[in-house]
Amino acid sequence: MGSNTHQQYVSLDTVVNLYLDRAEQGIHKYYKCWQIAFSGMEEMGLDFFYQIKSVKLPVLSNQTVMLPDDYLKYSKVGVLNSIGEIIPMGYNSNLTTFADLQPNRLERTQDNTITDLIQFNSPIWYNYWQEGTFSNLYGLPSGSPFIGSFKIDDHNGVLLLSENFGYEYVMLEYVASPKQGEDYYLPIQFKTALMWYIAYNDIAFMPNNRKGSLGNKEQRRRAYHNERRIANARYRPVDLQSAYDWGMQTNRLTVKI
Repeated sequence: MGSNTHQQYVSLDTVVNLYLDRAEQGIHKYYKCWQIAFSGMEEMGLDFFYQIKSVKLPVLSNQTVMLPDDYLKYSKVGVLNSIGEIIPMGYNSNLTTFADLQPNRLERTQDNTITDLIQFNSPIWYNYWQEGTFSNLYGLPSGSPFIGSFKIDDHNGVLLLSENFGYEYVMLEYVASPKQGEDYYLPIQFKTALMWYIAYNDIAFMPNNRKGSLGNKEQRRRAYHNERRIANARYRPVDLQSAYDWGMQTNRLTVKI
């Protein structure tokens, strides 16, 4: 984000340091409060402010791609066209994850006897006539059969590709997991709410006789939920024109003179 865009946001580092300053706590508490702050972002539904990365990854000989270490979830998987757009592939849940870490994965996941058995004992419908042209009866949408299909093995950190994938690379757009030291930003409307979230969780699991009474914990929890409610209202302001149109369409608009 550019400098002008940052004026609408506040960095996570700023929020954490602001809390430490107001709570009169030392820098040794930074790592704990930083982790708490990220939990707060997830709880408040701000996980979409995590960093979105786009990478070009090589395809291994067994038609797999190793996912990046900071991979959380994908948004696009595909290849590039002539104008720099990603042409997405279809997700194929039928691809097996068996032997996906082995160099001979393709050999171990094929069974030609099953194909032969189907060909000799049952009819196969490859295509059908529709609106003046032949179409695939069982195929993936959006031209995906010409590119290939994929499946994600989250456990092993592998992206599996179908055998007909003929490219040496895969374009992957994904949500990256947070790393300490990197810059993350949230809308400035949530700054106070996140500070109260840190304040509450900083003492939430401590015994009452060690730090903070039960009343103090409850006060901080209520302050967080109240500030979160205010932040949501400020971040998603009511569109009066949309509300007016909705009221007219549903006959729920009452006009008082």
